[in-house]
Amino acid sequence: QMQLDRQGLYQISGIAWSGGGSIRRVEVSADGGQSWADAAIESNRSDKALVRFSIPWQWSGGSAILQSRATDSEDNVQPTRESVLSAQGRMSFYHNNGIQSWAVNGNGEVRNTYA
Repeated sequence: QMQLDRQGLYQISGIAWSGGGSIRRVEVSADGGQSWADAAIESNRSDKALVRFSIPWQWSGGSAILQSRATDSEDNVQPTRESVLSAQGRMSFYHNNGIQSWAVNGNGEVRNTYA
């Protein structure tokens, strides 16, 4: 039910968490994971604690696939959805920590997608 109502600058934000350490880096992609940019971490970094992150994003009105991935203090990088499914099987939904993707279409509609 998300909708971008105009082209322009938007703030992408979210939360990241790791059960293995503290979040030390969050990256965001607007092209389905082909390129990544560092997001700002806006909260304290403590072991096994949620952190809020944000990054500005310029939407030009075209299609985009938004993703974020976290890296923790133990150098664990959030895996792709495909690597989680490959390791756990296609019917596994429990503890799926794979990268979540959001599709933005040319009308500004935002929806969950598999990339």
